[in-house]
Amino acid sequence: MFQSQFKHYVIELAHRHGNLIAVQVFVALANTFANSFALIYLVRQGASYLECSIFVLITFITSILLVSFASRTIVKNFSSSIITALVCLAGYYLLLMVLHGWLLILIPPVFFGTYIVTFWVPYNVLIMHITSRAKRGAIIGSYFLIFPLVGVLTPAIGGVVILLSGYQALFAIAAVLAVADTAFILGKKVLREVKYRIIIPELLESLKINVVGLPHIDVDFKVVDWRLRVALFAEGIQDGIFWIFIPLVSYEFAKSEIAAGGFLSLFAVGGAVMTIALGYLSDRLKDRASIVRIGAAFAAVSVLVASSATNPAHYVSSMSVACFWIAMVPSFLFTMLLDKMEKLKKKGVIVREFLLDSGRIVGVLATIMLLLLNVQLTDVMIIAGTALATIIIVK
Repeated sequence: MFQSQFKHYVIELAHRHGNLIAVQVFVALANTFANSFALIYLVRQGASYLECSIFVLITFITSILLVSFASRTIVKNFSSSIITALVCLAGYYLLLMVLHGWLLILIPPVFFGTYIVTFWVPYNVLIMHITSRAKRGAIIGSYFLIFPLVGVLTPAIGGVVILLSGYQALFAIAAVLAVADTAFILGKKVLREVKYRIIIPELLESLKINVVGLPHIDVDFKVVDWRLRVALFAEGIQDGIFWIFIPLVSYEFAKSEIAAGGFLSLFAVGGAVMTIALGYLSDRLKDRASIVRIGAAFAAVSVLVASSATNPAHYVSSMSVACFWIAMVPSFLFTMLLDKMEKLKKKGVIVREFLLDSGRIVGVLATIMLLLLNVQLTDVMIIAGTALATIIIVK
């Protein structure tokens, strides 16, 4: 019985979601292969941890500005937005190859921040529209599985490429992957039909609100209850800290890119195994909040344990456990958001992206503040653990 249901699920997934999954696979290949090493590259070019944090801060400031003031334009021009995102992603890697000094810190993250919004907002909106409440957990789990599953191998391969051919080859391959994704989308005409038949008519009905005394902002916070808003914001704080912490501390312990790539691959294993299984289970239990609370609680404890790591074995083992539990949080929070907004779900993706980016900025600013106070980077993980613990308030 279970084998029959699983076979039916796999066939449906391939038929309805195959092209969209392929689009994300290209992006996952490029980013887990090369962007995993971006901050390590900056350090190798002479940047301090503070400058690396500024690099990440610029990324998220760009992202939140776009999601706040350009969401309607991004969604209205659905296909063009995703193509723009992939061009920006390719440009990001090319700029990493050619820029130096402060230009390297200031310019590439603008391109990556633009990619984040112009790709993920319309992409997640599309996922939202083609999933039903009955099977949403497993399907969204499949999408969220792509990055950790690809990341099981690609960081290790990226480390080998750096060892054999250097960072220029690494970033060049990533840029080619982004261009290949663009060619796949245009060649398969993946987005042409859904742009006009589904996305524009449904999403643009009531997206924009007026804020007195401010420019029009494309976000309506009232559609999401406060507990879920806090949880998404807390997820963003943890993500912003991890964006800086994981590559840099992994490199500290590993002492080389190839070993750091191996660490990052091990971390991905923790999240890849259970995501889709738990999504399948949640569709039957109908209690996604309990899964989120369990994942957040264990993740918080694991992160606090990782913050005290003093040797590579302690660090790798504790972070692998932490990444396993953390992997449960994003997909289930996203699924809960859509479940709670079944009639207004067209606004959910915008609100989610805004709250995540807001939290990420806070997480990065907290990292910068502690670095200015000469606090060890590992101590910043206490803030990440606290943020994860906050997520248990969801219902």
